[in-house]
Amino acid sequence: MSEGITQLVQMQGGVASTRELLRAGFSRRSVEAMVRRGELVRVRRDAVVLASALAGSTPWEKRELVARAVGRSLAPAPAEAGPTHALSHESALMVHGLPYAGEDGFVHLVRTDGRRGRKDGTIWVHRPLDARWTDERDGLVLVTPTMAALQVAATHGGEAGLVAVDGVLHAAREQDPKAAGRQEGPAVTQVREEIAEALEGGFGRSTPTVRLVVDLADGRSESAGESRTRWLVHLLGLGPCVPQFVVHDGDRLVAIADLKLARWDVLVEFDGTGKYTGHEALLAEKDREDRLRTLGYEVVRIRWADLARPQLIRRRLLEAIARAESRATRIG
Repeated sequence: MSEGITQLVQMQGGVASTRELLRAGFSRRSVEAMVRRGELVRVRRDAVVLASALAGSTPWEKRELVARAVGRSLAPAPAEAGPTHALSHESALMVHGLPYAGEDGFVHLVRTDGRRGRKDGTIWVHRPLDARWTDERDGLVLVTPTMAALQVAATHGGEAGLVAVDGVLHAAREQDPKAAGRQEGPAVTQVREEIAEALEGGFGRSTPTVRLVVDLADGRSESAGESRTRWLVHLLGLGPCVPQFVVHDGDRLVAIADLKLARWDVLVEFDGTGKYTGHEALLAEKDREDRLRTLGYEVVRIRWADLARPQLIRRRLLEAIARAESRATRIG
């Protein structure tokens, strides 16, 4: 019996609700026996995850598994009598495969039947949302990417919101070359129209943070680290930034920098984990950076750990700005 349960849960990505296991013909006794043996992990009273799926998974993979398990319980698709819940906020972004930040340990949902939300140790059910802002994916009802990103901005603040909205816009930019042959086409247009519709409909209109995130959002940022760096530059009053800034030396492409400070010849590179691996790659990157400096640019490198030390980044940026201004004065 346990072999059959394991097979079914594996087919659902390692998660299930107790209710659907019973509906598939398995006994409650068999499910409870697997929980006692540690083969299934109960993450909520009606939501279970295969222990083997949790073993060795990263923290963010574990959070997604928990969100999916709770979704199988409260927001399954297709719902027999129409959906009453949908995964929302970063919980929806996880399932959509989009970047997120500001995760707080809750599985976030909204009601789609107009009833009031609630909160316990595992879930946070927010105020009702019209079902037209929901979609179905991987057997779950979840909020659309655009609305989920705006929800993150409203709930978790500007940095997390910028990561989320940038991520949705960047995913759209990735789709458009295939559909329209250009970086900004129908997919980006649709996201921007959805943002406008949400704000015009009242969502976040009275929230300065949401409006600021929408104004700053730029799908050219290619990672959560780049978006977080842009937010930090904004907070330091050193913006605006130009993402994916192209540097040429005559007809030769020298580099595409993650960010350029618009007011100064200062390039900012975010070094994610493993961005440059191997001796040859490091040498090539050093040569590129030397060439950028020869062309008159200052280069500031930021790593994940640096984002927790904004005073360090501020000092590096101000020093680079001072060098860039000094050079401009000498040349002028």
